[in-house]
Amino acid sequence: MIKGIKEKVQPIVSSFRTWGASERMALVITILSVVLILIVFLVIINFLLPKTGVGISVLHPESAKAGEEAIYTVTVENTGTVVLEKPELVFHYPTFSLPEGTLYERKEMETLYPGEKQTFIFKARLFGMEGEERKFEAWLNYSKEGQTKIIRSESAHFTTIISEVPIDLVLDIPKKAPAHPKEESEFVFRIRYFSPLEQSIPDLKLSVDFPSDFNFQESIPSMTEGQEFGIGTLEPLAAGSVEITGNFPAGYETGKELEFSAQLSISLEGEDVLLKKESASTITYEPVFSFSQKINNQERYFAYSGEKLYYEIYFRNIQEEPLRDLSLTTVLEGPLFDLETVDAPSGVLTKGTNFISWDGEKTPELRYLTPGQEGKVEFWVTLKDDYKPKDISETNALISNRVILGGFEREFRSRVNSLVKIIQEGYFRDKDGFFENSGPQPPRVAEATQYTIVWKIENYYNWLEDTVVKASLPPGVSIGSIKSAQGEIKVSTSPAVINPYPDIPTTFRFEKSLYEGLRGTEVTYLQLILKTEVPRLYPASVPATGYFGPTTREALKGFQEKYKEEILDPSGLPASGQVDELTRSKLNDLLAKVAPAAFGEVTWEVGKVKPGTGALEDPLTAAFQISFTPEMSQKGKIATLINEARISAKDQWTELLLSTNGEAIDTTLPHDPTVKDGTIR
Repeated sequence: MIKGIKEKVQPIVSSFRTWGASERMALVITILSVVLILIVFLVIINFLLPKTGVGISVLHPESAKAGEEAIYTVTVENTGTVVLEKPELVFHYPTFSLPEGTLYERKEMETLYPGEKQTFIFKARLFGMEGEERKFEAWLNYSKEGQTKIIRSESAHFTTIISEVPIDLVLDIPKKAPAHPKEESEFVFRIRYFSPLEQSIPDLKLSVDFPSDFNFQESIPSMTEGQEFGIGTLEPLAAGSVEITGNFPAGYETGKELEFSAQLSISLEGEDVLLKKESASTITYEPVFSFSQKINNQERYFAYSGEKLYYEIYFRNIQEEPLRDLSLTTVLEGPLFDLETVDAPSGVLTKGTNFISWDGEKTPELRYLTPGQEGKVEFWVTLKDDYKPKDISETNALISNRVILGGFEREFRSRVNSLVKIIQEGYFRDKDGFFENSGPQPPRVAEATQYTIVWKIENYYNWLEDTVVKASLPPGVSIGSIKSAQGEIKVSTSPAVINPYPDIPTTFRFEKSLYEGLRGTEVTYLQLILKTEVPRLYPASVPATGYFGPTTREALKGFQEKYKEEILDPSGLPASGQVDELTRSKLNDLLAKVAPAAFGEVTWEVGKVKPGTGALEDPLTAAFQISFTPEMSQKGKIATLINEARISAKDQWTELLLSTNGEAIDTTLPHDPTVKDGTIR
């Protein structure tokens, strides 16, 4: 081989020898010359000729929690020697992610010079099951200086693993399921979910799988389709639950283990992406007793803070043998119970505990209970009127009690309406400095004085929706500047029409007969009218539950007597306590009556309000400035600056309409310590 090389370079060596060099020297010079030529050639190629090069590096999290925001930092560099014109960085988010924009996000640049770097930030929330991978991709589209052809660089690929799905999903399944040999056995279970994330999660679904022999009856809330519940958007730090009622057929096998499961998924790109799956099991047994319970004469009752509750617990012997010397205990669970108010005439509240017990001494059915015989115990207890939740886990408020009889147990749960408050305050010098007010204080006739009105919403237990606050303005008062933390404040300064029953839509009219035992929106609106028309029989403290019970019946009788000439006299019949045709006509006449509000109305349309507002965090606040000019007839008097504020909202947990009032504000301004006298001069 060496001989062959020598032969090829021999002519060059011979030429060097003609210059007087030895053969060895000539050969060395020849080799060095060839090497030098190669070096020069490489330099020309690498440094003098134009070269294109692109570098893409990505700083990314190797793992991320589902639903939390992950940040990706992408740096592009021109590693070549030519200018890149209009380069475009393309960042391809993975499927089943929620980026700030589209799945293909593009970042355009004017130019990218040799050696220049540019950095871009991309953000996305990843969804899926724990341990799943989400693959990302980034590349650069560009053209060389003076050319129009688009070139795509090589892609940079990287992966993030979903390390955790922080949403809690819990199946609250009783450990034992009754299976009676001769009759259907009711079975109730619950599914709870909670998001600790500070971002909302859209388009959530909850699906449930039952054992094949479980006969579904009803659920709260109702199923949307199949065995699915459309949760929709789960707000930050929000919780929810589903209660499902069904039964097992008569004669169902005992000692059988049954499995229930639930899956939580999010709808992304037209697909349901599974986030979490949980299962729980129960075992069937033959019961000795059947239990049922009523609160305030209703099997399903949604209570209010501060309300006195009347409990009736029914138990029945479903065996074929009599039972003797029984004792029954109920355990009140939940921080909303005021145990100091328990009244159990035939039972005993164990001091310092939440246990109420009964025995055969005062309850004969517990002394001897024949087959098929039913017994009852009763007690009263009041809920705390101002209990503040300690943390977010106490939202979606529940009260529950366990009933224990002869070694068998049944739990009853009832949802509690949120405690909602509207606090109305008035200031001449407001402590938070919302506005600079001017004018004489105390106010003087024919001179304008400015005041600040502050509205604060507190909502303790459950999510609210369609939240609205309203207040009317008295004569001589006008609205100035407005500030609100959420929602929109509207002012009606021209004559307007106001409904004498503000929580009833102005277009609503009664269209059908109503009677005891019915439940629904029309019953709620009937109760709101009765509160106003016959407050002695339907006092403000009694909630509008939407259930037509004895209280509604008796109040409606009083309403029919009040308008006897229009309702009872034409028919010649006594008060029935039912909404018949004549009663319905009078109710609709009242709804049609309106009154002019010549001095305006302030409306704060808030929308949704999260639980814990005013308890776990500051109240939701709005403020507006008013101007008041007293008339001569008001001299020496105290004048009203704004009438009662009324808040109305729908409780998402109980699906009931809630409302309450805040006190009117007059010129004494009780919240402003700088005001000593509100008498008009």
